[in-house]
Amino acid sequence: MTARGGELSLTETNDTIRISQRGKTVLEYVKTAKPVPAGIEKHFSRSGYIHPIYTPNGQELTGDYPEDHAHQHALFFAWTKADYNGQEVDFWNQAKDLGRIEFREVVGLKREEQKVSFSVKHAFMGKVGGKWVDVLHEIWTVTVHQTPADHFLFDIDSVQRCVTDKPLSLPKYHYGGMSIRGNYQWLKKENDKSIKPGDLQFLTSDGKDRWEGNHTRPNWVAFSGRIDSQDASAAIFCSPRNFRAPQPVRIHPNKPYFCFSPMVEGPFKIEPKEEYASRYRYLVTSKAADVGMIRKYWDEYAKTEK
Repeated sequence: MTARGGELSLTETNDTIRISQRGKTVLEYVKTAKPVPAGIEKHFSRSGYIHPIYTPNGQELTGDYPEDHAHQHALFFAWTKADYNGQEVDFWNQAKDLGRIEFREVVGLKREEQKVSFSVKHAFMGKVGGKWVDVLHEIWTVTVHQTPADHFLFDIDSVQRCVTDKPLSLPKYHYGGMSIRGNYQWLKKENDKSIKPGDLQFLTSDGKDRWEGNHTRPNWVAFSGRIDSQDASAAIFCSPRNFRAPQPVRIHPNKPYFCFSPMVEGPFKIEPKEEYASRYRYLVTSKAADVGMIRKYWDEYAKTEK
């Protein structure tokens, strides 16, 4: 099935949903879990995330099944430390086998003059009496906007609903939430704070780097570096409408990932029949992070999200 909006096209297969602009792939959503790479345990298999995200020049911005943290799947949403029905649940650390996330169905495809979008349903599952049960259902709506050739722009709206008679409790913790894992070339050795040409660098809206910015509450986080000797960058905006916005961020000191983590500020619950909604915008380029461009897009986004 294919949907078109202006110069954008959306193509759905049994395994993926791909959105392209002027013939260049912007992103691909994973409906069917991809084969686990050699040397990676089978329990790291997962569906219901986006990979790859491409730059306008064709570099893969994201990484999937990385050897150092195989549970980090490119652009994904997972709660880490949680409690359901008095039992520990962990949707992030797949090796624990205490929580699972999977794609369930395509809810809809939509095309407009300057954008295309798709909506998909995910299930977050926990164990009750040794059996897997659905705890949360999540709807992702992914919208890609038509842009000039030098950048891509897309949104993810996530709505999670507790589908049982007991809440999912999320205690105070230092990471978990809407996350992005970068290309494997950006991995640094532990405690390596050197910055060499092409190394991944982080910048927050408050002007902080990957070490100073951890657990701060910026409006946006940008990262940039070189992939195959080509510049690449992404800026991710946290909607002012989000719970505890601007949300705290977990920026890893040596791995190429970060996440928006509202539980850093304290515990909360997703109660039965209640919704937890969050929204994020992604700006992707084939150049080093351009603060002026990022601020322009942030100002536009913030106005529409009030």
